[in-house]
Amino acid sequence: MPRKADTAELSIFQQKLIGTWTNQNLPGTNKGDKNSPYSYNVMVLPQESPQHGMDLGYILKNFTYYETIEFKGPGAVASPISAPNRGGVYQQTPYVLFYDQQIRFAEGPGIGTIVHEENGAWLHLATEKQQIGPYPYPPNDPAYEKGKPRPQPPERTMCKQISVPHGVSVLALGSFSVSTGEPKIPDAAPVLPTPEGIDVGPYRDELNAPDNYQNPSPMLTEQIHLPLQNAIEDLAAAGHPVSNYIHCRVDSEDHGGKVVNIPFEKRRAALAGYSAEYWLLSYDGGSDYDILAYTQRILLTIPINGTMYTFPHPTCNVLTRREV
Repeated sequence: MPRKADTAELSIFQQKLIGTWTNQNLPGTNKGDKNSPYSYNVMVLPQESPQHGMDLGYILKNFTYYETIEFKGPGAVASPISAPNRGGVYQQTPYVLFYDQQIRFAEGPGIGTIVHEENGAWLHLATEKQQIGPYPYPPNDPAYEKGKPRPQPPERTMCKQISVPHGVSVLALGSFSVSTGEPKIPDAAPVLPTPEGIDVGPYRDELNAPDNYQNPSPMLTEQIHLPLQNAIEDLAAAGHPVSNYIHCRVDSEDHGGKVVNIPFEKRRAALAGYSAEYWLLSYDGGSDYDILAYTQRILLTIPINGTMYTFPHPTCNVLTRREV
């Protein structure tokens, strides 16, 4: 049964996430806040009605955004917990950090309004001895099963558990590492859809008129990692080069993850896959990690003229820890 967890029981990745993160100007720069965020979102929406002379079966909803993410530490209602999964002879214990996320448009007709809300948890998975009996024994008199815990597979020590209020749930599994120096964030895989028979002109066209604000930055549409790369370069140019980083990658397809949609979404715009990479950045030798960069790549399956097509829905942002 769950119990409150000490911060020290969480992974170093989770410990450094605790707090509230927002879009703020990066140290020594005038970029990064809600007026000029290092962010972009590429999203497709199913639509059969023609818009502005285009009858493609879809429209785009691409934009820069700003957000608030709160990772709930001690004292919060959903404070860190441990929640053992009993296995008979030993147990797996997820050490859990809860979060809430809210995203707003940074540009376009909807500027300042909410576009996305989400909550979920980061789980650090570890195997341990299993206590005997349904309830905890006194701390000075524990009794444990004699089975030796099988080691947790190193490639799935982290799990991101997501609840999206469209009727979608995601389990994405992976791991994290701690490194020195600057992270080398690679170029993203091409964003443009590849199925034959689809006109992808809107992905390449600059669509930024007030009545047709679909794709304001084709360059970012095709290269979603560019804002993260620029942020690291700008930090270095401002005299704050990244000295240490913690990198976490999770995926719904690898290591036994899963995506589930309610029936309507499954028929019309199913979330078919999810992967994400997070970089916690330090520029003081690793004492503090006060910058969080991330990219997510979501896959959406949408029917057009009786054929199901898979479209990419990537996002990225660079956040700064809010001072208490």
